[in-house]
Amino acid sequence: MNYFGKALAVSALAAVTTLAATAANAAIVIKPFGSYQSALNPGETLVTNFNNPLVLAPGFTIGGTYSLRTGTTGQGAAPAFGPLDPADDDPSRYLSVRAGEMAQFTAPYVSRLSFYVGSLDDYNSITFHLKGGGTQTFTGTDLGLVSGAANGNQTAANTNGRFTFWSDTAITGFDLASNSNSFEVSNIGSAVPEPATWAMMIIGFGSVGGMVRSSRRRQAAVFA
Repeated sequence: MNYFGKALAVSALAAVTTLAATAANAAIVIKPFGSYQSALNPGETLVTNFNNPLVLAPGFTIGGTYSLRTGTTGQGAAPAFGPLDPADDDPSRYLSVRAGEMAQFTAPYVSRLSFYVGSLDDYNSITFHLKGGGTQTFTGTDLGLVSGAANGNQTAANTNGRFTFWSDTAITGFDLASNSNSFEVSNIGSAVPEPATWAMMIIGFGSVGGMVRSSRRRQAAVFA
């Protein structure tokens, strides 16, 4: 094969390899924000609402450094479930992650997670851990681009509500962190994809892998 043909083959292999890498790297997307939406989304199950005693759904664990609080104090502000304060605040316990702390959760291969966040600040962050070892982080600034603000307002509709995340690769855990006081979270929900969806994803990734292997064999024959 001439130089042009070899270069074309290399380019084709690079394109397929890039496609495979893109497919293998999960992309988590944020769905529309739900102002004051304390209820879970349809199809979700409750992971925890942090009530006493603390109970998590099967397969979930929590560790790290955090506190569970009620009401609004200097250690945390109860998430607002409506525009009136304090009448519409979360009456139960919520998670408070203060400066330098991190609440670390493990998850049983879920594809969707939602969090009721109170008084969102730009220094809050959520990091997702994915099957295969990848991670993806959303800062409070990122979340504020979806909700409309990340200024810590304790009663506003654009800083108190439900953030929902969808992933094309199983989520195996997530970390809630903050660089200042505080990150307040309540009522976490989760969902797994339908079996047919998992099957389509597996078939898709398998097809890409087959393309890569086939291209590598052809490439080896060309340069042999």
